[in-house]
Amino acid sequence: MSSVQQYLDLYREQRALIEQNSSAPLNARRAEAAKCLSHLPLPTRRVERYKYTDAEAAFSPDFGLNLHRYALPGEQMLPSCRVPALHTFLMHVNNDVVCPLADDVVLPEGVTIMSLNEAAQHHPDLVARYYHQAAAQEPANAHKHTDRIKRDAVTMLNTLLAQDGIFVHVAPGVKCDRTLQVVFRASADTDFMSNRRVLVVAEEDSQIDLLFCEHAEGTHRYLSTQVTEIFTAPRAEVNLYTLEETHAHNTRFSNIYVEQEADSRVSINAIALLTGVSRTMVNARLLGRGAHCQTTGAVIADSHQRVDNSILVDHVAEACTSDMLYKYVLDGESEAAFAGKVLVRPGAQQTLSQQTSANICISPTAKVHSQPMLEIYADDVKCNHGSTVGKLDEGALLYLRQRGIPEKEARLLLQHAFINDVLQRVHLDPLRERLSYLVEQRFRGELCHCQSSCEGCSSVR
Repeated sequence: MSSVQQYLDLYREQRALIEQNSSAPLNARRAEAAKCLSHLPLPTRRVERYKYTDAEAAFSPDFGLNLHRYALPGEQMLPSCRVPALHTFLMHVNNDVVCPLADDVVLPEGVTIMSLNEAAQHHPDLVARYYHQAAAQEPANAHKHTDRIKRDAVTMLNTLLAQDGIFVHVAPGVKCDRTLQVVFRASADTDFMSNRRVLVVAEEDSQIDLLFCEHAEGTHRYLSTQVTEIFTAPRAEVNLYTLEETHAHNTRFSNIYVEQEADSRVSINAIALLTGVSRTMVNARLLGRGAHCQTTGAVIADSHQRVDNSILVDHVAEACTSDMLYKYVLDGESEAAFAGKVLVRPGAQQTLSQQTSANICISPTAKVHSQPMLEIYADDVKCNHGSTVGKLDEGALLYLRQRGIPEKEARLLLQHAFINDVLQRVHLDPLRERLSYLVEQRFRGELCHCQSSCEGCSSVR
């Protein structure tokens, strides 16, 4: 039996329970997802976009699911992961059960943050209008020589099984002055699977910052799928920061879909410090003139960790800009991949695009795959890409050692400086300082994944 078939069978057997503990907008998409999955297997490495991550193998083990939506015991003891000096609205997601904001939290007028199921009751038109619209989209008006971008099986599986998620809406003209921080926690007494959704809608001239922290407790195997949809109206701005600190038995599939209108700005900054297998896919469509999309990422991996970033920026409208910057530092027998593609469609003149992939392999057994790509069907564009793979600069290392810096410390300084280009794109000063500290701790080998007390990430040592 294929991996996808076992989940289709589960859905058919438990459909009433799944829908009972969800909401109408989510339930309305399940039949479509089931039909799609009936002839769309989970991708193996033979699929071009999954050539570095075998989804079929990742989903084949037997995982438990929380279809009854039982709350975890001891919710009050969830890790806080607070960033010093950063004022946030704090939410927790236990596996895939969304905990509401604290009762004493007062949101600014025009800002809505709640679970998707709650939003389906209070804002049904908004949820129905946007939920699964970007994730199900096959880009229109493709050039005759351009392969159509097909639906993703992992996204369809998430749509089939996800029972709740997070809903964020920012009204026109509202600038949210506090960051929304969401702590995703995997914790169970058996191997466990979580399926989560995030829906972000930023209306005209609005702005919001999001920080997603991912943690895993215990020694069980965890598998998570998360589909995030971001919609930005003209001149809206959304900045998303993700920080992953899980463990070797954690497997994570995060698919992010972005739809941008004119003069909007979206920034996605992903930091992977500790993981098992982590795959992030970003599909961004620049639909309005002057839209800007920035995607950046940093990976620090060792042992047998696997990290895969697959980025597609689709320039549909003219005079749009995009920027990709990904930097990896790999040690041990770790393996990482970057596949970045910029698609410039006919009529998307005056496109400006830059891709950079830079990688350092500390160990001779570490592997990195870098694949920057350009597909251009317009003639008035400026698009560049570059990729490097190498070792630490021996000349710089010698320079530091000649000035009395011990070799271990010199190596740490060079690695930190290498990653710093990514950190500098974090525009929130407290978060940038916190990430810089965590990166240093990771290189020193002093960063371990969060336990229930989360002492390692709630206070600066």
